[in-house]
Amino acid sequence: MQTASERMMAMIQVKVVLYASLSRYHPNQGGAAPFIVSMDENSTITQLLGKLGIPEKEIKQFFVKNRRQDGSYILEDGDRVAIFPPVGGG
Repeated sequence: MQTASERMMAMIQVKVVLYASLSRYHPNQGGAAPFIVSMDENSTITQLLGKLGIPEKEIKQFFVKNRRQDGSYILEDGDRVAIFPPVGGG
């Protein structure tokens, strides 16, 4: 049985994919491959962005489990988080 302090320090792992200009925030300095990030249990997407050093103004949308989510989404162990910047063109 876990103690209260062990439960409070539980960690989860999420797989992150950064698209387009956001690849510069990849821990391998501009890589495009998915990577794993360890987070405290009950962390949000906004907290994930903070850990990665990505300003919210550079984000257009997030997808988790192939569904669009907002920054308050609480991450679960094993989630795949796809992060997209605004895209211009025409």
